[in-house]
Amino acid sequence: MYVFKPHVFTEHSPKNIVTLVRRMASKIQCDGKNIYIYSGERLTFSESLDLSGNFLFATSEPKVRDIEVYNLARQQWRLMWNENNLPDNNDFICSTIFESNYLVFCTLQVPFNRELSDRICRLHICNLNTKSVLVKETTGQIPYATFSKNLIRHGKYLYVVGFKALLQKFPDVYKLNMENGVWEVDYICPGPNDYTLILRSLHTLVYDKNMIYVFDDKRIDSELDTFHLHEILAFDLEKHCWIIGKTLGDENHIPQYPTRRKKFALTSYSDPDSGEINVIISGGMGYYGTRDIYNDVWRLSLTSLKWTSLGRFGIVLPCQVYSHSMTVSPAGKLFTFGGWIANKNTRYYPTFISTLHSTWLRIPKLTDICWEAVLHYYPNLISMTDEEIMSLGLPLQLLKSRIN
Repeated sequence: MYVFKPHVFTEHSPKNIVTLVRRMASKIQCDGKNIYIYSGERLTFSESLDLSGNFLFATSEPKVRDIEVYNLARQQWRLMWNENNLPDNNDFICSTIFESNYLVFCTLQVPFNRELSDRICRLHICNLNTKSVLVKETTGQIPYATFSKNLIRHGKYLYVVGFKALLQKFPDVYKLNMENGVWEVDYICPGPNDYTLILRSLHTLVYDKNMIYVFDDKRIDSELDTFHLHEILAFDLEKHCWIIGKTLGDENHIPQYPTRRKKFALTSYSDPDSGEINVIISGGMGYYGTRDIYNDVWRLSLTSLKWTSLGRFGIVLPCQVYSHSMTVSPAGKLFTFGGWIANKNTRYYPTFISTLHSTWLRIPKLTDICWEAVLHYYPNLISMTDEEIMSLGLPLQLLKSRIN
């Protein structure tokens, strides 16, 4: 019997037998019909976790260069693109952006040239509908290879936060004019100050109105190599300056803030009811030498800068996990994929998983609940003919609006 259960994670069991590429720290996106999984690092040896205070290490190959898709209605995985269609190992994938039916990879040619005149930067624009890839050359003030995981769209520009040189620790802001493909410098950090206590590389950007918020799970100012969330660094696109926002804790939960951590998952979404931008973080691991792996889920409103523990509403991850990925559908459903989970059978090494889970963050529309119920009672609905579907009393318009 189908029962609608908000705030409870459910595992997705694919109907087809596939072997997903083992990867960590991949990116996932949901358009409401499909889950797209891309990037991440291919594993060659089980990543270590220091549970006893001893130093252990891990190895991995270059980033995974394919896009795998999970269709929510068909409950099937398929390979959309492989390395023959996407950037090869001569192009280092620096940042990505997912917009509507397009997935864009920003790459720098390997080896990284320190001289600006020698840098080669390209955009690989993947059309998810036509399955075509357009490669676009860029010029101008190309940043060095250590910049944010994702690009931010603001008007006709794509923004990144990065460095202008190797080993620089102070964040600069660059923007790419999408009309002419020219990189421009928006802000150059003058030197160390209160606003520069961030960034090793591979930080995540979140956009809200005229602000770019920066989240980094490995802060260079931290002796413990973990990230605290009492303050949020943000760049004002109108005033062209950095600010530090003081966040508010959840007074109805102890602790009031997420614990210091690294290798946590982070995603952002626009709330379907209020329209405000929220950030979700989950899981992760504690500082060096501890046994802590987390399964908590927190929400940060960028309107109020207030944290809310979603554990108060029953939302906790199915297991303690780190180096996993998250995304939220347009209707407000949270998806998690992969990562390393705490292994009760061994003392040192965690277990890697490639499972997909989801839970509703809100009470969705009645049509969303009905669609889940229909798929529960008719799991082979997608393979039925129009006549068979109409004989069940189901409107074809509903079916066609929910599948590709």
